[in-house]
Amino acid sequence: MTLLYDIKSELQEIIESLHDVTNVDMAIVDEELFRVAATGVLANTIGEKAPLNSLFHKCLLTAESYFIVNPRENEFCTQCENLLECNELVEMCLPIKYDNMIIGVIGLCAFDEKTKESFVLNKDRFYNLEIRIRGIIEEILKRRDYAELLEYRHLEFKTLINSINEGIIVADNSLNIQSTNEYVVKRFELKKNFDYKLSDILPDKILDKITEGFCGDLGPVYINGNEYMVQINTFYFSSERKGHVFVFKDFKKMKDSIMKSDRYKEFTTFDDIVGESEAIRQARLQAIESAKVDVPVLIYGETGTGKEVFAKAIHFSSNRSKDIYMAVNCGAIADSLIESELFGYEKGSFTGALASGKKGIFEVSTNGTLLLDEISELKYSTQVKLLRALEEKEIKRIGSTNTIKTNPRIIAATNKNLSLLVEKNEFREDLFYRLNIIQINIPPLRERGYDVLLLARYFLDNFNKVYDKNIKGFTTKAEKLLLEYSFPGNVRELKNIVEYCVIFENNDIIDESKVLKKISSKKNNIVNDKTLKQVVKEFEKEFLKKEILLIGDSVEEKKNLAKRLDISLATLYRKLEN
Repeated sequence: MTLLYDIKSELQEIIESLHDVTNVDMAIVDEELFRVAATGVLANTIGEKAPLNSLFHKCLLTAESYFIVNPRENEFCTQCENLLECNELVEMCLPIKYDNMIIGVIGLCAFDEKTKESFVLNKDRFYNLEIRIRGIIEEILKRRDYAELLEYRHLEFKTLINSINEGIIVADNSLNIQSTNEYVVKRFELKKNFDYKLSDILPDKILDKITEGFCGDLGPVYINGNEYMVQINTFYFSSERKGHVFVFKDFKKMKDSIMKSDRYKEFTTFDDIVGESEAIRQARLQAIESAKVDVPVLIYGETGTGKEVFAKAIHFSSNRSKDIYMAVNCGAIADSLIESELFGYEKGSFTGALASGKKGIFEVSTNGTLLLDEISELKYSTQVKLLRALEEKEIKRIGSTNTIKTNPRIIAATNKNLSLLVEKNEFREDLFYRLNIIQINIPPLRERGYDVLLLARYFLDNFNKVYDKNIKGFTTKAEKLLLEYSFPGNVRELKNIVEYCVIFENNDIIDESKVLKKISSKKNNIVNDKTLKQVVKEFEKEFLKKEILLIGDSVEEKKNLAKRLDISLATLYRKLEN
């Protein structure tokens, strides 16, 4: 057994507590690369080995600290055995030392754009936080006596919480306040050594949400003359709910720094949809009109075109804008869990269920907007229940016979042709027509012409603020490279390219060498390992999909398309399916 394995339960408690506050996923590996503790997305990998040649492995071998953005595209990770499956956007790793030996590595990871922006913006704070965690681990190894260890952990944890420039309150199930950090005591003018309840601080509207089991962000809330956004997290022990952690964020500061981090950006409007090409203007106009009516919307677009930006803009411009917006990726949730996530479950309804039961996404978002991203990945049996929920506006939790009224506004998004899936009996026709009341087609970036430069300048302005730089623009050659590139990753890829250029550009204008380096690496990743036959097949398939989107997908229209292209109808179907 390794030193870190011997104290894995203590390590797990520490990083879970910090995960509740920071929302950043953490993992600790021992000297043999086994994960002994992890949170969030990484929690199910405890006991498994971190990949060879990963950043964790390099940190263990070199005893150096690392911080990298977009690991899949970073030179440190090119030999990682998990490179193709990696979905990390930011990673920070520090070695853990004890008795002059490297005994493991602690890492922080971000898996979504919102957390990535916050992580990069607060890199120094997270670096200091990680150093403090490393210090705690080293001290735990020195202080094996349990009583002494418990006291030390309490003091260190309190120091960490007090170092965070946000309010932290821990309350029990009865909403009695158990502990606070110094920020709360000072800003809310609380008396020390006085027993408070949450009702002494929060308004009834927020307390009612807590009682209903709500987790997430609420606000803004006025407390002692200031506005705060309140983040509510519930924590459990041995499958029983033990209480709540509340994080209070200064709303004024959030508004002042809205351009620095998506974490602080509460609203998305149609002004955030940048572009003047006819295709994007048409899509934006359709979205603006759809925001005025409370009906389902189906958004088509390739990966990275900005489908969720459209969905958020529709929500925040609709009559539901003051209620919750939620997004669920239907392709990212295991088939066995999708129904419990969407519709919730009662306590004891299946092995591993929380003792308190759980509200489903439909129930939580009932008065707001629900984005069902990658709707095409929803399994057929769940499609039946989804259709029933939409038509009857009610759901049943798993393990319950009672119905619950729900009525979220549904926006579905996909990069696949649902009509073709309907013909192949892979998607229910009745559900398709229920979702497809308003259809918005978002064009790929390669078809948007000069929009590439408009977006590049928009991202440049944003990242100038994030990284505290003052880059004026792009050279003519750099702009020419951007205009000529096909952007298989669409707007998301352009955003990553601009961020890379801002990070590594030391002059006041981005030249073509930075752009070329990033584009060349992507071209190598995307094209060089494909045969000419594969490239031609992919081009044919994409071409045919676009033609069908333009002319319609009835059998008669497909016959006309096949005739125009001088191929048989059977060949057309084969090229679409391959």
